[in-house]
Amino acid sequence: MFYYYINIADISIEIESPVSIVFQEKILPFCRKKGNSPDLTYKILSGRVENGESVVSKGEYSIEKKDNRYIRVKKMFQCGQMQETFLLQEKPGIYHLYIPQDCMKEGHLFDRENVLDFLALEEGLLQNHAFILHASVVSWKGNGILFTAPSGTGKSTQAELWHRYHGADILNGDRAIIRRTDGTYRVYGSPYAGSSGIYRNQSAPVRAVIILEQSQENQISRCFGKEAFVPLFRETLINSWSRNYMSAMTELIGNAAAEIPVYHLACRPDKEATDLVRKNLEKGA
Repeated sequence: MFYYYINIADISIEIESPVSIVFQEKILPFCRKKGNSPDLTYKILSGRVENGESVVSKGEYSIEKKDNRYIRVKKMFQCGQMQETFLLQEKPGIYHLYIPQDCMKEGHLFDRENVLDFLALEEGLLQNHAFILHASVVSWKGNGILFTAPSGTGKSTQAELWHRYHGADILNGDRAIIRRTDGTYRVYGSPYAGSSGIYRNQSAPVRAVIILEQSQENQISRCFGKEAFVPLFRETLINSWSRNYMSAMTELIGNAAAEIPVYHLACRPDKEATDLVRKNLEKGA
């Protein structure tokens, strides 16, 4: 039996597999030696699960329901063809991932896949008061600043401008993780960084979330209530088929939107935009 240990957002993950697993390079900074008892455990088993009633179907990924349990069905390329895998939650924090027996004969798994894509990571994070936000993140003066917006708006550009003009470190380029622990929020790098290629296993206290909008003029304003909640909720991963997930995620993001300073920045991709944000953060506006 092979055992692997991953640490994401200070959440320890244990993967148990009967054959070796090939990890993509972006996961390697998050691999760790065995530590304390894991927060999340995934056991890879040989076999398949009887199909249930289809709830959601999106290409190579689907959700099925059987006996009041959700089954996550995802296709993987193994043994020279596409194969179905089945993920079930046995109890909070413990999952079983079933893989066809023929796939085990190759002696390794996931050489063409990201194993994390098969683990319902967003669900495990939520159980630990954390969520993924579609954002680029910089660490400036020891604090995390997140730039969030739909793809193509300029998140990576703003992060690069902060690096260039204010000496900020870029922690993650596409999907960061925000986690609430002991009443405070920290932002963590993740193995998902888009085209930036920046996958740092580092964290910082959250100073602010900046909601970006392209504009010919640079303007900033503080957001409250719905104006803060909706953009954050829109840029996280939503499992709308699960009532329990939606309720917990709504509460978590609602609290984050109320407790973290959230700003709307209509801006050009220039230094002036970064100076405008910096001045507001320094005076606590």
